[in-house]
Amino acid sequence: MINDLARIKQSIDYPECIGETVIWTEYLDAYKQHLHSDDVEIFRPDSLLKIRQSGQTSFSIEIPYISNQVHEWVKIEAHFDNQKDYATIIVRKTSQEHLLKSIVDLYVYNTCDYFIYLDVKNDSYTMFSGSTSGTPLPPSVCDSYSTEIVKYANDFVVPEDREMVIHEMTLPRVLEKLEQAETHVFTCGILDATRGYTRKRLEYRYYDRATQMVLLCRTDITDLYLDSLKKQEELQQALKRARTDSLTTVLNHQGIQDAISDSLANAGAPSALLVIDLDNFKSINDNYGHAAGDRLLRQVGKILRSSVRADDLVGRIGGDEFLVYFHNISSVPEITSRAHQLCKAIYELSHDFDRPISCSIGIAIAPDDGTDYPTLFNHADTLAYQAKSNGKNQVATSLGES
Repeated sequence: MINDLARIKQSIDYPECIGETVIWTEYLDAYKQHLHSDDVEIFRPDSLLKIRQSGQTSFSIEIPYISNQVHEWVKIEAHFDNQKDYATIIVRKTSQEHLLKSIVDLYVYNTCDYFIYLDVKNDSYTMFSGSTSGTPLPPSVCDSYSTEIVKYANDFVVPEDREMVIHEMTLPRVLEKLEQAETHVFTCGILDATRGYTRKRLEYRYYDRATQMVLLCRTDITDLYLDSLKKQEELQQALKRARTDSLTTVLNHQGIQDAISDSLANAGAPSALLVIDLDNFKSINDNYGHAAGDRLLRQVGKILRSSVRADDLVGRIGGDEFLVYFHNISSVPEITSRAHQLCKAIYELSHDFDRPISCSIGIAIAPDDGTDYPTLFNHADTLAYQAKSNGKNQVATSLGES
């Protein structure tokens, strides 16, 4: 071709020239009705020769193309032979690809990491845009999407999300989800060499359902994700404060009631509710002041927390009255013994005062004494009052006092 001769292997516009050798400049002039004259000039022999001599082995441009008054886009590629002075010119229509790229550039480019045109039937894809921020990206063109997603996930997806990501990105899973809804969306963590942990949102949707052409967009949502985590943590802290007794830091009345109700609803084994009422607490406030009374309540709360298992519950329901709820008890004698240990520990606080500190405890057993919080509480509260009336510093159960 560099000598201004060209052999036409295929031509939609001039099929009569197929297989013929033509003068290339004349053939180009015929295309002036389809292409802008400036776009034609770069493919004249002298221009192609300069490009080849510069060391390039190929180049391509995407330009407007007019055929039968219809405006389309074509991509023209030139590939040079290293041994001979000729070039292979390939022209292909790219109107659909150009439209996609225009949409990507206009609406997506500034907000997404990448935008992929996925050919499900051929297990291949083309990336139309990719972030330049440094975030890890898959190859821009791939003939084995199924292989590449596994490799990428193993290299960059955080371990806790890796199995999920591989599953959600497989083509059968994508098609399954797209049959159920307009989009298939999920999020995952990606390790970025610069930013560290990042959070990404992946969204699949059909471009053409009949041909199984799918669009895949990945968006960085790290800031939103971290902000959401912060708000969730703040909400959890606020809920915790709302459920916590500010003086003793154990659960408050509403908090302990809700927690016990939830536990009873899911109980699979016997449990025990203890109502613990301090004896002579009013005299502490009257003789030592409310500051001393508050200090005593904090000490009692600390004793109760340190005397139960991690999944047991401790709460203060007001004044000098506390609750302890034991999950999955083995026997009533076991709980009675633990109740006596609590009495002994609280009695040892007497060292700080010139009068004895003690408590009266009533024990209700679920399901024998009830299966809901109000029933159990009323039963245990009645027994605590009975223990107090009969001399204080005692433990009372349905079987009697001890």
